[in-house]
Amino acid sequence: MSPEPIVALNNYLQSINLVAALSWRDSQSGPVHNPKWRSVCKISGREYGVGTGTHKHLARGAAATIALEAHRAEHGGG
Repeated sequence: MSPEPIVALNNYLQSINLVAALSWRDSQSGPVHNPKWRSVCKISGREYGVGTGTHKHLARGAAATIALEAHRAEHGGG
């Protein structure tokens, strides 16, 4: 996927004047040597995507991909 999912989400939100509405909730579980990250992507306080990964940026990327698709589908493209 190009560009990177988080960049794509930021660019989309900037194009519709909602970049300031983006927030993340990240949590880590598991042992320190093998963590599992869970990231929740929120736009205007509403949850649009959840992702998991072995690194925080991977979890955020997965959540950003879901959030971008969901927000576009709900609000008609962009």
